[in-house]
Amino acid sequence: MPLSQNEAEIREFDLVVVGGGLSGLCAAIGAAREGARVALVQDRPVFGGNCSSEVRVVPHGANHSNAWAGHTGVTLSLLLEDRASNHEAFPDHGMINSHFDFTLLQAAHREPNLTFLLNTVVRAVDSEPLPESSGNSEPTSNGLGRIGGGDRRILAVHATQMGSEKEIRLVAPQFIDATGDGTVGHLAGADYRYGREARDEFNESLAPVLPDDVTMGATITMRARDVGRPVDYDPPPWIERYETAADIGFKRTLYHLNKPVYGGYWWLEVCNPFHQIDDNPEVRHELHRHVLGIWNYIKNHSEHREQARNYALDWVGMIPGKRESRRLMGDVMMTEHDCHNDRGWPDAIGYAGWWIDLHIKGGILNKKDPGERENADKNYKHWIRIPTFTLPLRAFYSRNVVNLWIAGRCFSTTHVALGPARVMQTLGQLGQSVGMAAAGAVAADVLPREFAAHNGPHLAPYQQRLLRADVRVPGIVNRDPADLALNASATASSEARLDLQRANETTWYWLGEDAGPGRMASPGLGMVVPLTEARLDSVEFYLRSEAEAPQRLQVVVQRLNRIWDRVDDLPIVARGRIEIEPGARGWHAARLDAAVEPGHPYRIAILGGEHVGWAEAVEWPAGTTLQYLYVSSGGPEPHNAHLEAFAPDEVHIPAYRHWRQLRAALAMRTSPDQRPFGAGNVNNGVAWPERLPGLWMSDPELSMPQRLDLEFPEPRPVSSVRLSFDTNLARFTQSEAAFFRAPECVRDFRLLALEGDGWREVHVERGNYQRHRVIDFPEVTTSALRLEVEATNGAPEARLYEFRAYSSISD
Repeated sequence: MPLSQNEAEIREFDLVVVGGGLSGLCAAIGAAREGARVALVQDRPVFGGNCSSEVRVVPHGANHSNAWAGHTGVTLSLLLEDRASNHEAFPDHGMINSHFDFTLLQAAHREPNLTFLLNTVVRAVDSEPLPESSGNSEPTSNGLGRIGGGDRRILAVHATQMGSEKEIRLVAPQFIDATGDGTVGHLAGADYRYGREARDEFNESLAPVLPDDVTMGATITMRARDVGRPVDYDPPPWIERYETAADIGFKRTLYHLNKPVYGGYWWLEVCNPFHQIDDNPEVRHELHRHVLGIWNYIKNHSEHREQARNYALDWVGMIPGKRESRRLMGDVMMTEHDCHNDRGWPDAIGYAGWWIDLHIKGGILNKKDPGERENADKNYKHWIRIPTFTLPLRAFYSRNVVNLWIAGRCFSTTHVALGPARVMQTLGQLGQSVGMAAAGAVAADVLPREFAAHNGPHLAPYQQRLLRADVRVPGIVNRDPADLALNASATASSEARLDLQRANETTWYWLGEDAGPGRMASPGLGMVVPLTEARLDSVEFYLRSEAEAPQRLQVVVQRLNRIWDRVDDLPIVARGRIEIEPGARGWHAARLDAAVEPGHPYRIAILGGEHVGWAEAVEWPAGTTLQYLYVSSGGPEPHNAHLEAFAPDEVHIPAYRHWRQLRAALAMRTSPDQRPFGAGNVNNGVAWPERLPGLWMSDPELSMPQRLDLEFPEPRPVSSVRLSFDTNLARFTQSEAAFFRAPECVRDFRLLALEGDGWREVHVERGNYQRHRVIDFPEVTTSALRLEVEATNGAPEARLYEFRAYSSISD
């Protein structure tokens, strides 16, 4: 009897996005908002991928390692929406709930140009070779990828929808592969890589000498709960047996065991010898063996077993959360060098800043090495902690499938460079950028390569649309010709000054080689601060000495390009000295008498001395950050040289001298005072901390309301305003408490327009908690606009990053 199947339903769109993780969802929303008719195909019943309630990995981003580097755009709006309405917190993996799923689902529902197909799996791709195409694909050096393929074009993707039994053929001029596994690209004949490249192929210090099949592993998370009475655990016979801490392996910490509900653990991962795609069912079973084995250890064998008596295993994931598999090749392939030093790409579309987080070969199957090298070795840890770096659009389309864009972790990168870019907030914001690019290319009827050409007509207007949509792209400044605010003068009812003078005398950071147990010491401590005055006459530091003899400290001042700069080999623009007596505690001044260039961040650092502490500041103002100096002579620390993870054929750690960031500020005073929070920040083209804070902040000593005015050179018709409030771009918003709303964010405000001699209210809003607000109103011809802030969600001052005004928006 012949086989039969349902006849395929043919559906046509401007753009088809395959993969509904955070990057795919943001890509689809970004494209739909640009006017494209978008189909979003997701093989699961929920959006979010690894951050859905099916996998429950908490989405992180660049601000984990880089101060004030929080992502914006659709990604941030989703996190703010969830936190404001969700009854649970997500302090760790395994905690995400279904409310988060519905936050993402509602975001898709709100877009009229977006059609989404859940529980729908793409099983085949129709593609054709281009007439002029030539090329013979060959395997990569490890035999696990393919490169050198000829040029092809996708005509359609074939999908099966579970539940409805529908077969669907989706036709579009362009497609986005956001599958994570690069499935669409693989089926279409795209060049791709899998596993680790050899060190000499791209001269990457963190690559192995020989190429191999190693990828970062997949993890299944869990959640445990105190149920209020003893609960026994009788494990199934097929689990992995862990009876001692040594059985689990080196540097794998069981954390959060004292909480009433806790999740875990990132290091419960499985990679080689399993293939992350071909062996997915085996990976799932292997992970279950180890997850239940760890739970059995906690309940029945660990030193915590009495504490765990009342705990039950509340949830275990059924889908492995992958970190890495195929990586599709674009016109640019990101490498380790691009992570350490921002290239300032002309086609930059976003940035990354998580550390070069590669995990260990073998994952939980490797008992001898730490789950991540940085947990065991300081020289490695401080080498992989990188400043933010931008990524180019040319890494987000296939180099040989001419109408295929790439979003998510399968973008064009080496294994090493994927480490800092693979986290979900980063990929979500990059996904929005890719979606907007695809919509722009479809509208212009050009292919991705032509759209991304840095000397072509499409790239610059597209980058301006990114900024307009609150997509953060370091180095790109608002030059939107339609933004009337760029030609306006900004004034405010009050402005804050930089205030770091309140010392937190319970927290100190120490100079020297050995500050004692549990106290970090460094040969240098510094503060990155924005200087707005042309002179720096003196600086005072709140210090204490526990040394037995007087300590002579050197003060140095260096100009930075960005607040994240870590290199030490910069010109010293000013020097000073401090002498501190034994037992001294209080303010100590250094005379500098230096001319400086206002409008830049400067590192003001103290070097030398032993057992001298610098107090933390009570406040951590936007655009400032603490730094400490780390010096490495190269290679791992001597006590780790025997570990395979640090063998010369695995990694090479060069000698370096870097300033590392910490998420805090140090108590200091400058003369003269610095005033980086002026009204002019709201229309200077930068809507986030980068060189300066980019933020207007009213005087916190004055009561509400506070106002900010934009005065135009002449009356102009205005019908739309875009405001970017402060939601604290240094905060880990994704892990905040239930029903959280950023206290810095403006809650209640009015928008007024000046007509003749009087102010007319054009918009009023109560209860806001979002950073980016787009406000449309009937057109009014006005010579000035006023934002009147009546209340925030908790902060005593008003804050605003950007104020845009439009009569109409056009490209």
